[in-house]
Amino acid sequence: MKKRLLVTGAAGLLGREIAGIFRGEYSVMEVDVRECDVTNPMECRRTIGGFRPHVVVHCAAYTAVDKAESEEVAAFAVNAEGTRNVGRECRAHGALLVTFGSDYVFDGTSSRPYIEEDAPHPLSAYGRTKRAAEEALRAEAPDHILIRSQWLFGPHGRNFVFAILDKARRGEPLRVVSDQRGSPTFALDLAEATRRLIDAGARGTFHFSNEGETTWYEYAAFILARACPEDVALTAARSADLGYPAPRPAYAVLSKQKYRRVTGVAPRPWQEAVLDFLGRVYEGGVAW
Repeated sequence: MKKRLLVTGAAGLLGREIAGIFRGEYSVMEVDVRECDVTNPMECRRTIGGFRPHVVVHCAAYTAVDKAESEEVAAFAVNAEGTRNVGRECRAHGALLVTFGSDYVFDGTSSRPYIEEDAPHPLSAYGRTKRAAEEALRAEAPDHILIRSQWLFGPHGRNFVFAILDKARRGEPLRVVSDQRGSPTFALDLAEATRRLIDAGARGTFHFSNEGETTWYEYAAFILARACPEDVALTAARSADLGYPAPRPAYAVLSKQKYRRVTGVAPRPWQEAVLDFLGRVYEGGVAW
């Protein structure tokens, strides 16, 4: 008989990729907020206790970074208490819990890529809720894998690639920050990385993104050069000039050394992943 795997947040950008990558190898149950509100302990008990999964991949999360500045209680309920509820049931039923963290737990002052052992120091409400989620995970589910990632894009939800191309299509001016550095992550690649870590018997905290680093401005320029058939005016801006409610880490590159050591696989470059994504979503890789 196949092992059972439960995916929370299965309708989201990452959840749909996770469900797809494990379907066939596992008997997969997909739930989203309508089937299981992770902020409700009884719903978590009913869902996990009823299915009795061997593995839970917990993708349900509050991800609205700027809204979290005024909705920290709501973000905390989903990210921290939701993880606590899922973790408690995983421990009760002997399931491995796999979930996802964020580069926003760091303050961006590092001069080299962040490693898993670096101390979190979040700048924003969203970052605080993700740090609290990590603490809840470690307290409630000793048998776990935490994968911190960043700058996620994919075909099943809102993301930077779609936002840039939609604005370009409408002829809107594009001002993009050039003073934040990180690494884009293709949701499909993150799903495959999750499977590799599980297959390797990994436990603990890992970092994963596509390889290489860039700024949001350089990232936008790459997207427009490959997928936009027309010339588009793109202007570099400072974060302070754009007035985001939530502060962002200026440097948030994540080291993948531990991931490579455990799985034996190096992430592909972010440019290759973006081109793959564009080819899957748009005919010929061109947006219109």
